[in-house]
Amino acid sequence: MLSGKLNHAYLFAGPPEVGKLTAAKYFAQLILCEAEACGECEACKRIRTNSHPNLTTVDTLWIEDVSEDWEVISRKSNFNQLHRSKSPKAKTDSLGVDDLREILARIHNTHEGWQIFVIHNVERFTREAVNSFLKILEEPPAKTIFLLTTSNLPLLLPTIVSRCRVLQFGNVNSSAIEKMLQAKFPNLSGEELKRVVNFSMGKPIRAIRLAENPDTFREFSEYFRKLKNLVEKPDTAAKMQFAEAVSVDYAETQKFLEAFTYFLRSFLLTRAKQPEANSRYTPKKLVNLLHATEATREAIEKNVNPRLALENLLLQI
Repeated sequence: MLSGKLNHAYLFAGPPEVGKLTAAKYFAQLILCEAEACGECEACKRIRTNSHPNLTTVDTLWIEDVSEDWEVISRKSNFNQLHRSKSPKAKTDSLGVDDLREILARIHNTHEGWQIFVIHNVERFTREAVNSFLKILEEPPAKTIFLLTTSNLPLLLPTIVSRCRVLQFGNVNSSAIEKMLQAKFPNLSGEELKRVVNFSMGKPIRAIRLAENPDTFREFSEYFRKLKNLVEKPDTAAKMQFAEAVSVDYAETQKFLEAFTYFLRSFLLTRAKQPEANSRYTPKKLVNLLHATEATREAIEKNVNPRLALENLLLQI
């Protein structure tokens, strides 16, 4: 059993794919395993298969035409979601009041001891659900711990954040990711290892996905190729088309801003080592583009039109 005083709610906050959910699950394992996450006991085995009666995990949701395979869903989430597949069928990744009701129903159906609730991307709660959840955090059930993750801390109600112990996560340095990959994937060639580390952009979970899945690796290779073309072969029409395509979806917009920032930083390092490389981009220009990218991110967060904001950024290339 994990010693020391435990808080009733923890919030793991930081960028996507840096290991917040992995850390939350390991924390739950430390609490539920008598030998502090030994990995061999019955509790650890059941946690690994997402079948421990005292651990409720909320990750993948049933969504019509998007996520309908119950076997796949059960590997990520173990609360009752049948209500989502009934008429009217759930079509979004939002967690509503009915979802919260089913999640909390497990409090009364579990064994004695700690009841742990791991809720991934807690910003998915609807307004009504988050208000109900706030009341639970204000008066939490005995021996109940909520382990929440978020990739967008500003979206959460300050009252939710204030009732949690916040644990901040950030991107991981390249050398640490490289060591992890070498241990986990010893058959990766030196060139493959270098490219996976580069495409992971400081995100260990993404690095694992890239190493495991050739399709994901090809997708990121193509994405970086497009970014390279935007920078090396300036074409106003191409920039406008790219901005239009990327701005349609919030997730795609964030993906581009993150990738472009990483690309510019890598380019800046190259220029420092090879001053003659692509003389169009001086270190000063690259630094200005990095500042412009961050300003674009902040503008979009303040509800500036994403397409206009991205067009303005790309025209500075």
